[in-house]
Amino acid sequence: MPHIFIADLKSGDKINQFFLIKKKERRRTKTGKDYLDLSVADRSGVMAAKIWSETVDRFDPLFAEGRFAGIAGRVETYQDDPQLTIERIKGIEHLSPEQLDLAGFNPDLLIPASPYDLSALWDQLVFWVEEGIGHGALKDLTLHLLRSHEDAWRQWPASKIYHHAYKGGLLEHTFSVVQLAREIGKLYPALNQDLLLSGAVLHDIGKLKELDGFHSAQNTFAGQLIGHVIQGWEMIREAAREFTWDDPRVLTQLEHMILSHHGQLEFGSPVLPQTREALIVNTLDDLEAKLKMMTDHLEQDRGEGDFTDWHKVLKRKILKGAPSTANNSDFGQGLEET
Repeated sequence: MPHIFIADLKSGDKINQFFLIKKKERRRTKTGKDYLDLSVADRSGVMAAKIWSETVDRFDPLFAEGRFAGIAGRVETYQDDPQLTIERIKGIEHLSPEQLDLAGFNPDLLIPASPYDLSALWDQLVFWVEEGIGHGALKDLTLHLLRSHEDAWRQWPASKIYHHAYKGGLLEHTFSVVQLAREIGKLYPALNQDLLLSGAVLHDIGKLKELDGFHSAQNTFAGQLIGHVIQGWEMIREAAREFTWDDPRVLTQLEHMILSHHGQLEFGSPVLPQTREALIVNTLDDLEAKLKMMTDHLEQDRGEGDFTDWHKVLKRKILKGAPSTANNSDFGQGLEET
């Protein structure tokens, strides 16, 4: 039986196939009964799933978060969103290679991933740093951090749920923020272009320590208690000791950009942006993430009418099919889909 992608599932569908378990949490209903709250994924997206109390104890030991599992169940609708009610589940570690082959297990169908050529994005990002940063120590630090974390940077998501929450999402998001920062730099030549580019590249480096791999929708222990803003600052400060800084204020300004890139104290930044370069990185980071959320919501919408359903994070509906008279041919230049 061919795999039915999450993007194509609708209420009433019955399934019997493999998924990636993105999230697994044991919770309790108002009546005191345990249930399992899950997120399952394939290449096309993520769907909420539930295992209710009558089968929790039987199925809980048979699968793990961040692993693949065979699932049988039915798709229902809960608060206008599709949700999978699981009737049977078993992790692939409990199946023989022959059983997996017979069932058509194909992990390439199950890992949500960036649609873009990540090797091309990486090469372009490194080139921009090599050619675009004139300050010696700042360039060396940025390249060192990029290259020493290349494998993870090309795989990690940019967030657990909200935007670019798939393999390669962090690189895709970083690339877009840097691309936007370069264009802003052309409009405002008085800016410190070196700091702007370095801050745009490194603003989310702490995600490599905050997020627990590209399979899981959980934070690491330190990621949960400390968070990627502080973790990114620590990574930069530690690596910077290997380089000579003629003016230590340059490094301090870069650290400030990392610490302030969420823009507000209530959003996790210990300080507010106090330089133009820090303000730009904060704004572009927020802009690119929200544009991605809007785009994903539009693509996933299946309803009728001129507007999408309510977006719970953005707290608004989004106009569908808005006409455009602008020439958008250059936007996203360098992002090539695989």
